[in-house]
Amino acid sequence: MSTPINIPYPFQVGFPVVAQQHNANNTEIANFCTSLQNGTNFGTGVIGTATITPGAVTTALIADGNVTSAKLAGSLALTTPNIGVATATTLTVGITTVPLPANGVVVQGNVVYHLEINPQTTSYTLALSDDGKLITVDSAAGVNITIPTNATVAFPVGTQITFLQMNAGQITFIPAVGATVIGNPGVKTRAIWTGATLIQRAADTWVVVGDLAV
Repeated sequence: MSTPINIPYPFQVGFPVVAQQHNANNTEIANFCTSLQNGTNFGTGVIGTATITPGAVTTALIADGNVTSAKLAGSLALTTPNIGVATATTLTVGITTVPLPANGVVVQGNVVYHLEINPQTTSYTLALSDDGKLITVDSAAGVNITIPTNATVAFPVGTQITFLQMNAGQITFIPAVGATVIGNPGVKTRAIWTGATLIQRAADTWVVVGDLAV
């Protein structure tokens, strides 16, 4: 709320004004001007709230050094730009032009990655963290690998989990009620040092491929 300037000794025609009154008036005027300079004592409506037209404030209108990164960091809200949809159907990688895939990425050269290993010695129920891993099974007796339903563990479609039988105990893949798994000729590993890969083709629909037995 603004406070109007108050001149303690107004001038009147025909009346003398002494130095003390001059000083008091000047002090009041100085204090009023200082409050305006400090950003206070403005009346309602003096500072507008209208939206600034986009692009109206340019770097040419901002004095050098007055706007710094530190000042802007706490006040700017950045919006991710919309760059639109790619329309090209090919991509040049090095000197080779290849068709753009509908999904995935284009890679030139070798892709090297290493499987994380999850060692097991007894029957085991798959967890979401097993996606992409190698599960080794070292057991003299047969071991069951239980495949939970999507309602219990929401594996993404395309999940691949690799298994290695490291002992005499065969690995048998057992779907929970509500899930299915198929393999040819069966859904268990054949012998020691044989392996298989379990792939989810659709929610609760799995296939196992590899060196299998009935």
